[in-house]
Amino acid sequence: MSHHVVTNGEGQHSLWPHALDVPSGWRATGFSGTEDACLGHIAEIWTDMRPRSLRELSAAGPNVLATERFVLRELTADQVAALLRDDVPGDDAAPGYPTAGSRAAATAFGRRTADQHPRGFGMYQVVRCADGRVIGDIGFHAPPHEGSVEVGFGLVESGRGAGYATGALQELTRWALDQPGVTTVVARSAKDNAASQAVLERAGFHRRAEEADLFHYACVRGAA
Repeated sequence: MSHHVVTNGEGQHSLWPHALDVPSGWRATGFSGTEDACLGHIAEIWTDMRPRSLRELSAAGPNVLATERFVLRELTADQVAALLRDDVPGDDAAPGYPTAGSRAAATAFGRRTADQHPRGFGMYQVVRCADGRVIGDIGFHAPPHEGSVEVGFGLVESGRGAGYATGALQELTRWALDQPGVTTVVARSAKDNAASQAVLERAGFHRRAEEADLFHYACVRGAA
């Protein structure tokens, strides 16, 4: 049976029998032949099997947000995994980093599927400009869903009380609300964590619900 090689909008390739109409979303590349010939051709030209959208995100590199006092640098998947080994690249970690919260966030990040890694909606390190030290992390629990995305944060002891948490939360929230389709950033705080609640409120979040031991906060586009 004769086949031809077809491709879709994500740059993925397959072979399709000549006798059948090419399915919707696919188009013929112009190469045809036996099944073995088509498979051999695909192996030669399709060397990176990731969808085009994922390749483009990878090529763009991690997101970085910089201010005069701190830099938020998004971690790659390999760097997130390294946190579970307490392996922080370089000698720039402040004492106590990574924290237990860092490892919990890294574990949750590792559970994401391949299509749940849009650029910018991952985990970030908070780097203090004064000494270049990583003093904590901040990031999103998951990609945006139905216009909403959840944020979490935590700093080592030496990074607290100087406005870094509030500033980092404001900066990342502002960035998120500027992204297409995102209208709300939400967060949760334990009811006995007054410091976390104060950070959220200073950053422009408003309490909107509560349950058991948690308060729920939100910051809506236009109110950030």
